[in-house]
Amino acid sequence: MKKILVSDFTTKEVPHGGSEWVNKVIIDKFGLDFEYSQNVKSFDINNFYIISNISLMNPNLVRQIPNLNYIIIENDYKICHSRHPWRYPNSIVPVNERINYDLYENAKAVFVQTTDHMNVFLSNDVKANFINLESSIWSDEDLKMIEGLINENKNGKYGIYYTNNWIKNTQGNLKYCSENKLPFYILKETKDRYDFLKNMSDCSGLVFYPLARETFCRLVVEAKCLGLDVITSKNYGASLEPWFDELNKQELISFLRNKTSDNLDKIKKYIQ
Repeated sequence: MKKILVSDFTTKEVPHGGSEWVNKVIIDKFGLDFEYSQNVKSFDINNFYIISNISLMNPNLVRQIPNLNYIIIENDYKICHSRHPWRYPNSIVPVNERINYDLYENAKAVFVQTTDHMNVFLSNDVKANFINLESSIWSDEDLKMIEGLINENKNGKYGIYYTNNWIKNTQGNLKYCSENKLPFYILKETKDRYDFLKNMSDCSGLVFYPLARETFCRLVVEAKCLGLDVITSKNYGASLEPWFDELNKQELISFLRNKTSDNLDKIKKYIQ
């Protein structure tokens, strides 16, 4: 029996993708095979599948998943075509636009990232064996790198994550700095994760007002790990967890390390 994680992309194609980094940790930890969702031609009922992002998968194959042996590592919402229920009032998807409910109901487990993430599913009457991770997942190597980048020599500027991903609201964040006369520093996307985190660690703060009700948001959490003063909204998963306002720098890193270990143990019970 093969154990195969299926997703749209890896960190090679999307070096700043939160779900891609989560998948990498899980693949490395459990020695999983990987298959791109768009390359899946058929399923083997003798295999065990770890379903992540599947927006590029053939819809006919998506409809076959409920017949398999699988869990879901959820990073978004597969209950509507846009994967953005926040576009609807109170994040409630109209009944006639709901899809993939059997995908969740038949999974051995559905691992969601935060309480808010889970609550969106529950408010849309999704039935599943939800397991709330209450955080994302980091490799120990990643957390050690972040620890080594904590410094007190800040540049007095507020970092702005510059990206074409409209959900991150780069222009809105720049406008906030302009209107509030805050000096800013552009954090450009780069394939080198160390360089990106190093540039962010030099900033005094981060301005981040996402347009979407994101399921987690690693960017802001990593900024807090690095000791930045974060100016943000309270409309996404991580910001609504009780630990978000309480922990910073080393305390937050230690929390994430322990939480990651606990969460990998939870996933391990189903994979093994």
